[in-house]
Amino acid sequence: MANKFKRSATCLLVSLTLVLSGCANTGSSLLSGTKPDPRLTSGEQSKFFSSSAAQGCGVGALAGAGLGALAGALAGNSKKALVGAAVGGVAGCAAGLATNYYLDKLKKDYATTADRLQAMDKDISKDTADLQKAAANMKQVISDNRAALTKLSLQKDNAGFDKASANKELAQIDANIKFMKDRIKTIKESDAGYKVALEGQKTTNQADKEKLKTLKTQYSKLNEQIGALESEANGLYSQRQAISLG
Repeated sequence: MANKFKRSATCLLVSLTLVLSGCANTGSSLLSGTKPDPRLTSGEQSKFFSSSAAQGCGVGALAGAGLGALAGALAGNSKKALVGAAVGGVAGCAAGLATNYYLDKLKKDYATTADRLQAMDKDISKDTADLQKAAANMKQVISDNRAALTKLSLQKDNAGFDKASANKELAQIDANIKFMKDRIKTIKESDAGYKVALEGQKTTNQADKEKLKTLKTQYSKLNEQIGALESEANGLYSQRQAISLG
């Protein structure tokens, strides 16, 4: 019986870690029910953060899931193993970046500070450009959703109001909000990885010092764009929370 449980726990852990790994690399896109607006998920819009940061999240999720499932397995409780893996995976995703994954990868892949700075320049520039494209689509969706919410707010007390259709529209907006909040969370985790990496660079010559200064400026601009996008998404969320159809 014990061996059977151990095999079940192992299978459970393997399955869960594969799912968690997938979520880490896609920005938690597994929505139940209504799907988000295609403008948010089409093409490259689903991949606007660096692969290094995504891998850090994935590694942390796998480690966290393993520890969580192990705790449940040792207790001899398959339900605790399942819950532990899920909770541990989510916590581990954040820990993957918090433990300097991106900085460690830079140190592993590049022997000199100059090469590491050059690699960061490429990654930050790519993420900045990708964020601008994704933000444009997000802002269009936010604008359309805010207009729809305003219309619903004005019409919901009118005679003949189509409540079923309105609830369907609200479900779409809820799906959009969830997707955007999850995606912004992933971007912020990637952004945190850059901050740690920039602070971890030791420059010894003027060229590297100037390059690091430039990168910090680029990082600040990226950070500002993320903050502005998050503020807009939060505004939509607040407007949505104010509407109830009873």
